Amino acid sequence: MLILPREPRPDLDLVKDAIAAFREKGRERVRPNDLDARDPAFIARVLPLLGLLYDDYCRCETELEEELPDGPFLAIGNHNAMTGMPDMYCHMTAFWRRYGTSRPAYGLMHDLPFNVPKAGPWLNASGAIAACPENARRALARGAALLVFPGGDLDACKPTSAQYTIRFGQRRGFVRLAIREGVPIVPIVSVGAHQSLYIATDGRRLAEWLGLPRLARSNVAPLGLALPWGLIVGVPIPHVPLPVKIHTRMLRPLHLGLPRGAADDPVQVERAFERIVAVMQAGLDELRAAGRHGLFPRAERGSPRAERGSPRAERGGARRGGAAFAPNVWAGAHAAPGAARARQRAVGLAGLSEK
Repeated sequence: MLILPREPRPDLDLVKDAIAAFREKGRERVRPNDLDARDPAFIARVLPLLGLLYDDYCRCETELEEELPDGPFLAIGNHNAMTGMPDMYCHMTAFWRRYGTSRPAYGLMHDLPFNVPKAGPWLNASGAIAACPENARRALARGAALLVFPGGDLDACKPTSAQYTIRFGQRRGFVRLAIREGVPIVPIVSVGAHQSLYIATDGRRLAEWLGLPRLARSNVAPLGLALPWGLIVGVPIPHVPLPVKIHTRMLRPLHLGLPRGAADDPVQVERAFERIVAVMQAGLDELRAAGRHGLFPRAERGSPRAERGSPRAERGGARRGGAAFAPNVWAGAHAAPGAARARQRAVGLAGLSEK
């Protein structure tokens, strides 16, 4: 198990330049279907500010079971914290730190954020593209990493009581995409961000009654509490997240090993879907058992600070030319046996060859 270490705090001048980059990019036109709108220079300029939030506000701990594939792959994540999802930005920051801002990487995003003044161009320049099969295929054809949150609003707006569950609903498009394009799936599980607010109910029945699936492509109308709005009533607008610690694990790539024609077979697609979700749920259970997340994490051993100077971390940094990795000794030696056994069972049931 590898863990991305903390980096030194950036100079004030770099932070100021990052703010200036946001201000400049906000004046540009948003291009949600243009893969060339991704701007590596912009990402490099804002990364010091994002890194500061990553290390000191979200206290992110990102683990990799092994290096990510060199070619195109489909990263599948669970979604947390409504539309103010800090874990998504943590995934992006971790990827850029490790693999650099020039490596092509995109994320599928709902239409609405592209229309938010200034924020749309920021997200666009960071690699966000409109969520549709054609854009996904085009990104993978470029050899890019592609991040997808299949659960979308159903997963992001699930009640706080269900924060440790994978909710993808009836969405199977990502499975068909991976089969047709012949790319591996990298499951990503994350905990902590859903504690940055409180959601009593996702309000799916209310959303149906109001016709939101047709009017706003929204299947939810959540009720809960969040800063700075106080009460949330039906509109999942972005919130200011509490300073929760986010714990993320990028699992081993899964190679479905299916012929491309299997994408048109509902039975094979469903089997692959169930196997992927089983692996992700088991991984999520392990993070929950570790307890290193939320407002009051139970343990901090194995943190990036504790492991930063290890020889293995230095070798990892030299190998990739990016931020060094350090072994997560705590997770390997002290992870809950029950969760580990569940994970092994899930991988075994999956019948997926792992790189």
